[in-house]
Amino acid sequence: MKLTKFSFISQCDGLCIHGMCMVPDREVVGVIQLVHGMAEHKERYENLMHYLAQSGYLCVIHDHRGHGESVKSQADLGYFYGVDATYLIEDIHEISMRIKEHFPHVPLFLFGHSMGSLAVRAYCKRYDRDIDGLIVCGSPSENKAAAFGKILCQIMEKVKQDHYRSSFLQRLAFGHHNDGIQDAKSENSWICSDADVVKEYDEDPLCGFTFTLNGFENLFALMMTVYDKKGWQCHHASMPIYFIAGKQDPCIISEKAFHTAVMLMRKVGYANVSWKLYEGMRHEILNERDKGEVYRDLLKWLNKHTTNT
Repeated sequence: MKLTKFSFISQCDGLCIHGMCMVPDREVVGVIQLVHGMAEHKERYENLMHYLAQSGYLCVIHDHRGHGESVKSQADLGYFYGVDATYLIEDIHEISMRIKEHFPHVPLFLFGHSMGSLAVRAYCKRYDRDIDGLIVCGSPSENKAAAFGKILCQIMEKVKQDHYRSSFLQRLAFGHHNDGIQDAKSENSWICSDADVVKEYDEDPLCGFTFTLNGFENLFALMMTVYDKKGWQCHHASMPIYFIAGKQDPCIISEKAFHTAVMLMRKVGYANVSWKLYEGMRHEILNERDKGEVYRDLLKWLNKHTTNT
């Protein structure tokens, strides 16, 4: 298999978006478009891409605007160059359209982790006819304070400007994520029970940065869009949707909140929604010690729905 990098100019605003793809050595049976989470980057998904490519899945991922290489300068990490997350979603859709041009006859699955799980559902709200399946990983459950948070960002931007990084907002969003973790040695221990993974994350300059006010405004906008029952057109009601998360992931808030998020997709019209929670796993189930189980389950789900497409 072959790992290649690419870039394109976003139709939204001319920002250069960087990505990469893992091309299998065998016939392509499906395409997985991966959408990463908040304050991380595309290279963290190479292991999963390699695993799926061995079974014939072409894997494509890009750095979100304001992440990894998709920035005008390092000072723009966590800055989205727009509001309401519209540009973020349109970048994802632009990549989908480019994929479909090259692989028009194979199924396209969209996978989103964490903030990316919000992004892919916001995408689904607009463009569900353009994909054949959706995987929602490490989904942040609904936070009723998102609307207040967005207004707060807008107020602070008038004083501090949109590039300002607020330690208050950072604490508000993540200050309690380590609660209940007795062995926490890092403020990011909540992401994974494997201390080596957390250490690597902590030492990576492209991970764990504090979002700008603009970044948080986009994040809150995503949350509001996804959990607003209005606006879902559900053109592809039979599309398979798969929710996965760790039982000890603070982002899901609780198992009840997780199931509420799952049920929302059914309530807006999607009939084929399934889920799985992994015991003993935290936020990054793709990096946990027992990630092999997650990988195998993903492949099994993909193979099932590739066959049925």
